[in-house]
Amino acid sequence: MKRRSFVRLGLTMVTALAAAATFTGTAQATQGVHDDKIVLGSHQPLSGPVALWGVPVTNGIRMAVEEYNAAGGINGRKLELIVEDTAYQQNKAAQAGDKLLKRDKVFALVGALGTPMNMVTMPRALKQGVLNVFPLTAASEMYEPLHKLKFSNLTPYYDQMRAAVKYLVENGGAKKVGVLYQDDDFGKNVLRGCADQAKEMGLPEVVATNFKRGSKDFSSQIAKLKSADVDLICLGTIIAETLGSVGTARKVGYDAKFVVSSAGYVPENIMLAKGATEGMYGVSQTPIPYYDEASDHVKDWMDRYKKMFNKDAVLQSIAGYEAMRLFGEALKKAGRDLTAEKVAETLESIKSFESPFGGPTVGFSAEDHLGPDPRNSATLFQVSGQRWKSVSRISY
Repeated sequence: MKRRSFVRLGLTMVTALAAAATFTGTAQATQGVHDDKIVLGSHQPLSGPVALWGVPVTNGIRMAVEEYNAAGGINGRKLELIVEDTAYQQNKAAQAGDKLLKRDKVFALVGALGTPMNMVTMPRALKQGVLNVFPLTAASEMYEPLHKLKFSNLTPYYDQMRAAVKYLVENGGAKKVGVLYQDDDFGKNVLRGCADQAKEMGLPEVVATNFKRGSKDFSSQIAKLKSADVDLICLGTIIAETLGSVGTARKVGYDAKFVVSSAGYVPENIMLAKGATEGMYGVSQTPIPYYDEASDHVKDWMDRYKKMFNKDAVLQSIAGYEAMRLFGEALKKAGRDLTAEKVAETLESIKSFESPFGGPTVGFSAEDHLGPDPRNSATLFQVSGQRWKSVSRISY
């Protein structure tokens, strides 16, 4: 009798646990989706040395959210955006990610900025069944290895730098490549691209030197590259480190060519440089918008951005805006009955999303969660006076 009671109790507990597991799975799949709203999250460096990226990116995302909401929302739901500051620090990114995922229970992380920060928060989001879409980093880890819930819409740093090295060797006469890079996953993506292209072209092994995030003194790194007769330096830097390293080289009369990835292709690397970055190259899939050169559509967008934020739009603003617009279109096409998996499948069905800002067409599939063609979606620019001027489309 006691044995039968124990068996019945055991079966009851198993049934209850199974029901709880089913409920948990459903809750995770629809986390952040309410009758009247969809809750989205992003973490950005709103303070600290990379705020010149984080603030305009956030503004761009907010602008797209406001446009969707002004039009009635998406399939009857308004968008609610929660943004947390990381100050470009991994420990703060961990705290921000935990808040967004566990307390705010967001449906997706959208446009989260920084390779090191995403390397902390992305695995947690995926484990919880939350989408990590269009992070503001072009690291290959944002789409590889393939995972149902992670997508990238940026030409990878690796491919940017391979194409840049190829062009500057073939057309700029570079003979020896060096790499000065941030000692983390971001910088290592830049290093791999430069090293692999140099090897493929039969050049000497690249001379590599790194620095810790937040470094201000680059004298030893520049001395190493100069003494090795490097004439092309690939920079795995953002803003302050770009200015510091190029400025140091100029002060010691070192006239090597510099090329920076899309992380450093920003107007601030001219405005704050006091002429030191003249002639520097940069790679991007989208050009910086200059109002007097822009199309009527882009001018109108820039006017609306300035009216909303009382600031001029920059490339970083476009990056945030396009990330949210692309995700918004996927939400719209997925319909009212939302799950993370359904939105992922909808993203996989997008084959030709056009950029009005001059960027490449992007598309996805079940086997490929990188939007642009990595080998043929970058443009090389060069600092000339107070502007970045287009040099050539590049590929490898």
